[in-house]
Amino acid sequence: MPRYRISVDTGGTFTDVVLTSSEGSFTIGKALSDKRRAFASIDAGLTTAVRRLGTTLEEVLADTDVFLYGTTRATNGIVERKTARTAFLTTRGFPDTLLLKEGGKFEPHNLRMEYPAPYVPKRYTFEVPERINAEGGIEKPLDEAALRQILQTLKARDIEAVAVCLLWSIANPVHELMVGRLIESVLPGVPYTLSHQINPILREYRRASSTAIDASLKPLMQKYLLGLESDLRAVGYRNDILVSTSFGGVMHLADVVRRPIYLVKSGPAMAPVAGRAYAAAEALPKDIIVCDAGGTTFDVSLVRDGAIEFSRDTWLGPQWTATTSAWHRWLCTR
Repeated sequence: MPRYRISVDTGGTFTDVVLTSSEGSFTIGKALSDKRRAFASIDAGLTTAVRRLGTTLEEVLADTDVFLYGTTRATNGIVERKTARTAFLTTRGFPDTLLLKEGGKFEPHNLRMEYPAPYVPKRYTFEVPERINAEGGIEKPLDEAALRQILQTLKARDIEAVAVCLLWSIANPVHELMVGRLIESVLPGVPYTLSHQINPILREYRRASSTAIDASLKPLMQKYLLGLESDLRAVGYRNDILVSTSFGGVMHLADVVRRPIYLVKSGPAMAPVAGRAYAAAEALPKDIIVCDAGGTTFDVSLVRDGAIEFSRDTWLGPQWTATTSAWHRWLCTR
């Protein structure tokens, strides 16, 4: 009996399924993407594929060694402004980290150009009384009573996720860990992200922004991916579930659920890998431009002399951009 590998790509419009056998053949299925339940689309695509093989879905899943899943849902959630209502907790005196970014905007003397809006609106930014210095010493102990009051405010405002980025937590995470424990106590079930765990780097804005993005995706992506896993197990699949990530590789589903920011721009990250493999198979030149036109975004990648360049930095849109009236209106209604 042949063994199988199932590869799935869920975009904003379609879900594509490729069923590859150990004998070297592959069968393709396609279905419209169901944005609420990932497996609904996968089931439809797989059903089409297994029908061509003259077998059943249960038999194929029982003989499948690995399930590879890629999705643009995280990226699309950000682009379409469908992430969770997220609060940003930071050290008192630093409420503008997400607003000021790394300073400046294009055309700084053009007063008609609004300053870019922060990823988390200012009204959902809260200052925590505490301070740790660059050596990890505690300059000001965390005010637990004040923090509890902040968390009660978050509860009253129906906050769905919390991003915590305290100054110099990378030198000493004790205060961020305390905040995490109190969130679990006061806001049970509300997902949160601690900056020293998700992106322990020196640059404050980059650490804060990645923390905010990760937290904002957790309610959306955790439910989505855990639902996919549950549905796959229910129909008999028992082996690994791997998910494509932003660095052009894969991670186990359980790891991505804990850190969904790794899903952001996973499509563009995988595109140059596929493009390079195709170009090599066809003996094409080693300088390649790879375009990926989806239902929501259009992504362009570059392979230079057969090499894919890696960067620790990424931007969704320009570094600085004028705030459009539609984007501003959306922020004001959150």
